[in-house]
Amino acid sequence: MGYVAVPVVSKWQIEDLLTKRGEVSFDLEISKTVVEYRGGVARFQYNGVLYEIELDSLPEVDEESCEVYALIGGEWRELSIAADRFYKLCVFNRGWAPTLMIDGITMHSVLENPLLLTSRKVERAWGRVFECCTGLGYTAIEALKKGARHVITVEVDPHVLTLASLNPYSRGLWSPAVDVILGDCYAFVQTVRDSSIDFIIHDPPRLSHATQRLYSEALYREFYRILKRGGGVFHYVSQSGTKYRGLNPYKGVAERLRRVGFAVEKIKEGYGIYARRR
Repeated sequence: MGYVAVPVVSKWQIEDLLTKRGEVSFDLEISKTVVEYRGGVARFQYNGVLYEIELDSLPEVDEESCEVYALIGGEWRELSIAADRFYKLCVFNRGWAPTLMIDGITMHSVLENPLLLTSRKVERAWGRVFECCTGLGYTAIEALKKGARHVITVEVDPHVLTLASLNPYSRGLWSPAVDVILGDCYAFVQTVRDSSIDFIIHDPPRLSHATQRLYSEALYREFYRILKRGGGVFHYVSQSGTKYRGLNPYKGVAERLRRVGFAVEKIKEGYGIYARRR
C-alpha cells in the first residue's frame, strides 16, 4: 500500500470550483492548481494527469459538511468505509488536515488543526523510532521532522491505512524512512530485537475494554526491552471520559511504566507522559 495521488476536495474546494476560481487546491490546500472553465466543465492537470469534470457532478455540500471526497475512476467518492465499524475522513476548517472518525467518534481534535496538536505532542524524537498505532500517520511524519532517522509504525486496522493512502496529509507516511506494518502492535513488538530502538511513540486510542492491552504492564515491559539504554518513550494519554468517571489515566500509566523500570521524566497534562529507560 502507498499514497494514491488523486484529486481530493472538501466543501471549501467544491465551493471554489462552483464559483469558478482560477486556482483551486486538489490536495486540501497543500498546493494550488490552475483551473480553466468552459461552460459547466472544469479542466485542470493534477499529478501529471489531465482532468475534465462537470461542475454538476460535484458532491452536494452545505455549511455543516465536513466530508472529504476523492476523484476515483471519474467519480467523486466520499472517503469513508462501512465495515464492522464506520470510518471516514472529515475536515473542520480550510487548510486543516483531516480528522479520522470511527463510528462518529473523532480520533483527533476538532478545535484545531490536528497537525498543530501532533507537533506539540511529539516534542522530540531521534534515531530509530518505533510507533504503536499509526492512524493517519501524522505522528510518524512529525517524528521525522523532529529528528528521527527511521520510523517503524504498526497499525492493526487495514481500513485506517486505506483512508490514509488517499489523504494528502498522510503522503509522508510512505517515505523511504518509514516502514508501515499492518498488524497487532503487541504481537509485533515481541519480534523486535532487544535494545534496538532509540525512541518509542505510543499513541493508542482511548482506554476501553477493547484497548486495555495497549495500556498494559506487559506491553510496557516489551517497550523497555526493545529500547536502548537511555532511550526515550512518549506515551499519549487520552483524557476522554475522565471528568464524569473521576479517573486519572496519567497516574495508572505512570505507575505501570515505573514498575517495569522506566524513569518518568514529565507528565504533560492533555498530551501524555515522557519517560526514559534507565
